[in-house]
Amino acid sequence: MAGFSVNSENCYACKTCAIACQNEKMLPPTVQLRRVRSYDTATGCASVSMACNHCDEPACMSVCPQSCYIKDSTTGLVYQQHDLCIGCKSCITACPFGAPAFCEADSTTYKCDGCIDRQSIGLQPRCTVSCPSGNISWTDGEPTDGTPLKDQVATKPNFSVVLDKDITIETVAAVDTDPTNIDRGGEDY
Repeated sequence: MAGFSVNSENCYACKTCAIACQNEKMLPPTVQLRRVRSYDTATGCASVSMACNHCDEPACMSVCPQSCYIKDSTTGLVYQQHDLCIGCKSCITACPFGAPAFCEADSTTYKCDGCIDRQSIGLQPRCTVSCPSGNISWTDGEPTDGTPLKDQVATKPNFSVVLDKDITIETVAAVDTDPTNIDRGGEDY
């Protein structure tokens, strides 16, 4: 299935991807669907840009009491029917990556949909075309650049990462629970 690949080795945490996503989706300032997580390392800092990983077995979809989430059988994209959301935050709690983002202003949750509307007309997701150093890519097949995250987490995320020399795939898999992560994301981001 389709997914994102990121290059942590060359990411310098400018957060252009996060801002571009926010602007594309016209989200409130407190809602970010793509976040750059940074880690203090022995030689400085390493960063990983993450959004929804469009998992093969999405936890958000399995716990939503309103059946807001749909996994497109053709593309593998997991998207949300936002108008059905009641703001219970079950999806946020269930997601091992804290991908869904809660909005206090309207008491609902938002989630990356891989820019399904852009992709439907042949365009790439906004974050991929906005990254000034080309560190984010989208593939219609299994992400192959770097180390896959699929076997590290029960939800089988479609995400791979070219690892910075000072972080491991286990660190990326534990992005919201690793105490060395400076920007932990999730509900309290």
